[in-house]
Amino acid sequence: MRNITAILGILLTMFVFTQSLAVAQTDKVKFDKQTYNLESADKKNNEYNYYLKGETPENWHSKITLTNFPDLTNATEAAAELAHKIQEENHGASVLVYPDAAMIGLISFPASKDYYEYNTILFQPAKTKGLDKFKYAKRFYSSENNGQEGARKAAIEFAEKNNTKYMEMVNKEAPKYKVD
Repeated sequence: MRNITAILGILLTMFVFTQSLAVAQTDKVKFDKQTYNLESADKKNNEYNYYLKGETPENWHSKITLTNFPDLTNATEAAAELAHKIQEENHGASVLVYPDAAMIGLISFPASKDYYEYNTILFQPAKTKGLDKFKYAKRFYSSENNGQEGARKAAIEFAEKNNTKYMEMVNKEAPKYKVD
């Protein structure tokens, strides 16, 4: 009987350990010839944020965010709903939706306009359940670009010049990184 209890204990421990591995994330994401390091994780919401060396959640210029949505199943609908939500919450945001690819390209900003932010977002089926969202973001701070108008202009110029490039890279690289 003790052997059975010991074996069950070991099996239970292995099960719990392997379940925790299922939601664990890689410590690094390679993107655009740069390495992003895991700096913040909200495991409750299945969200993992990666920053370049020396950057933090409070001070960053580009980041990668991986999120799992276990209850979502349709990538095209998820992209359209997110685009609609962004436009509702951020009047003046420029949002392009690519429904065939379940992808969004956008420029947004906070009410303070301390920065303008370019994003490329892709929804894709998760390994086990729901959808994963891969997001590349780049910020242009007003304090570094001669004020709000300079930051806005820098973000727009970046998007005009690089949107296709980053959408292709996100489409290529995102499947390598799954949340679950």
